[in-house]
Amino acid sequence: MSKRQVDKVHRDRVEAWRKDAESLSYEEAMQALDLLLAELQNDNVALADLEQKVLHGEVYLSRCQKLLDIVEHSDIEL
Repeated sequence: MSKRQVDKVHRDRVEAWRKDAESLSYEEAMQALDLLLAELQNDNVALADLEQKVLHGEVYLSRCQKLLDIVEHSDIEL
């Protein structure tokens, strides 16, 4: 597989994770992030999987931040 094909697979995978994360509540996204963090702290994670797990974690973190931003802005409008 060429680098371009690999990059497209990574982008598609991250986009699928984002789409899945959109339906998660803050608590669900945090729980998923905690589970992923526990996996990353385990020394049994293969180096090849490390980047994917970090990217997946960033998707969950981004979801949490988005939900916090929504709450913050709704409080300000009150």
